[in-house]
Amino acid sequence: MEKKELFKELLSMIEKSSSEIDNLNDFYNEVVKILDSNLPYYNWTGFYFMEDGMLKLGPYIGRPTEHVKIKVGQGICGRAVAENATIVVDDVTKEDNYLACSIETKSEIVVPIRVDDEIIGEIDIDSDEKAAFDDDDRAFLEGVAEIVGKKIKKRTYNIKEN
Repeated sequence: MEKKELFKELLSMIEKSSSEIDNLNDFYNEVVKILDSNLPYYNWTGFYFMEDGMLKLGPYIGRPTEHVKIKVGQGICGRAVAENATIVVDDVTKEDNYLACSIETKSEIVVPIRVDDEIIGEIDIDSDEKAAFDDDDRAFLEGVAEIVGKKIKKRTYNIKEN
């Protein structure tokens, strides 16, 4: 299956989960499970959520990490919040601000999750391959982040599904 078609199918699965799963934590776990089980070069797949002005580790699949809290601006995850942008790093060894979670990690993509214009969290993906993430991954994960943001907004503000 072509990468774009796979991404379309995965977005559809996540969108369906969004309407079927009421508990946010269960939904986050389902999202990381879908990503991890379908994209073999996604070697660490997880969420961080803003809490008390810091990023706090949420549900994930992958090697354990000691980075359960990250300051805004610190590491790639903190930089994505500070810059309010998706960050793609092709080679983490070239980054001065990189927080190493695993010596196997070679590249990373971090995509902010927004509710309205506020960053409330992010999707963080590590790969054991250099330059693993391309424009298709960026567009796909930004789509996932949009679905997650809408789900959070609906649950937070108790907005009924149409």
